[in-house]
Amino acid sequence: MYTPFFLPYYGGTEMATYCLTKELMLYCDVEVFTFNWIPSFNDSKNYGFNLSSELPKEEIVDGICVSRYPFTELPIVKSFSVKLIKNVSFSDFDIVHFQGLHRLLSRWLLQKTLEKKIKIVTTHALHESARILEQGTNRLMYPFFIDSLKDMDHIIALSRIDLKLLRHLGIRKDRITVIPNGIDPRKFEKKRRFVEGNDKLKILCVARFAQNKNYELLLSVLNKLKDRLNIEAYFVGKPDDYKYIEKIVGIVKKNRLEKVVKISLSLDVPALIDCYLSCDLFVLPSVMETFPLVVLEAMYAGLPIVATRVGGIPEIITNGVNGFLVLPSDPGELYRKCLSLLKDKEMRNKMRIANRETAEKYTWSKIALSTYDLYQGLLEKRR
Repeated sequence: MYTPFFLPYYGGTEMATYCLTKELMLYCDVEVFTFNWIPSFNDSKNYGFNLSSELPKEEIVDGICVSRYPFTELPIVKSFSVKLIKNVSFSDFDIVHFQGLHRLLSRWLLQKTLEKKIKIVTTHALHESARILEQGTNRLMYPFFIDSLKDMDHIIALSRIDLKLLRHLGIRKDRITVIPNGIDPRKFEKKRRFVEGNDKLKILCVARFAQNKNYELLLSVLNKLKDRLNIEAYFVGKPDDYKYIEKIVGIVKKNRLEKVVKISLSLDVPALIDCYLSCDLFVLPSVMETFPLVVLEAMYAGLPIVATRVGGIPEIITNGVNGFLVLPSDPGELYRKCLSLLKDKEMRNKMRIANRETAEKYTWSKIALSTYDLYQGLLEKRR
């Protein structure tokens, strides 16, 4: 497994890599190659962060062998490591599985040294990457992006909408397999009390603090909901864009929502599980998504969902059955759907049951078995 970032750096891609690797270890030998990197923050004094990059170069994380490499940040090629490229290229691995489309040129350079190995990529951040590379000077990188996809022996699309985009980009259908993200039911066995015990209706949003997550849309809805209902909201996400965090904090203060909105930039898993199990509604207002793990986890916890109609979300949320879908540009509709669910406990309970049944179809054990079957098929074809 190759991923630019890995635990303890938490995000959807990193958690998916961890969970998939854990399950695949039942079938084959797996190692994770990544960079010795945790984000630093210039304004750490303002936020009280102390983020260190002093991580072990080699360690076992819950049974997973993880190799972390120091890297050079070049002007265009970010996270570049000659040693990582050399060690992966001359290793005896049969398959190199790239998790996500991050760090384009460093990934592209690594790919070009792996002609004798089977190369697979999972489409984390596909739509986001394509959108960024279509804008301004980023278009200079677009040919490398397309070549990096066509250079893969196979691509795992996380959703049917990813499959559609890949076909649009010129990838043959027989080189794409749709295998979604999954959930780990064992995560829900332990929780640590985090959510405040009171009679308020609780809304949860779990998402990176980045522009495309569209927290401001939810804030505009909360500003109206607080006048109708006794509510509080929990925003949980890793710090990805600190200017965006400042913007969200500014909106909270401007609208005097400090007593309504609880912002947590980093939670351990047991505390996050308490959020899932203690809240009444899950809202994801993103402008762009692929196949979000957080929606599956919220569904497994039995939360009704209100989410934007983007990416692979409509593939797991049926409007009016186990949640509601709205446009990311329609705060009025988001407000009405949240209000109706928060006021209707019976509807929430029906959606709670439907979501749990749906989520149980997406366990990582099933996802890993599908992935391993793909590995076997590609190996047999290569032989």
